[in-house]
Amino acid sequence: MGIHTIGFIGEAKKGPLTRWTQNPYVFDNSYFQEILLRDESKYTKTEADLRLLQQSELKSWVEAYAEDENLFFANYAKAHVKVSELNQEDKLVSEFEADRIVDGGYQERSQF
Repeated sequence: MGIHTIGFIGEAKKGPLTRWTQNPYVFDNSYFQEILLRDESKYTKTEADLRLLQQSELKSWVEAYAEDENLFFANYAKAHVKVSELNQEDKLVSEFEADRIVDGGYQERSQF
């Protein structure tokens, strides 16, 4: 659901009912802050958005993300990578050569 922090609903791109947050060009945690406002938010909230507040476990995540943007970013990044790589494990390519990892960091080959 965090993807709703960016973008518009439809093509109109004008007015509060065409977006989930004040600034749909910025990826931040404002989507979760707006959900907590419920009917007091002037931005669009779907039934699915509001259902996040009806289950205690989901509501606790909404509250945590609304309060801590870095937590949202960290968890979103992990989920994004996981979904991106789903069923692709045998096709993933690494730009790093395993024998070039030294003391936990990658050491490029000398060009000289």
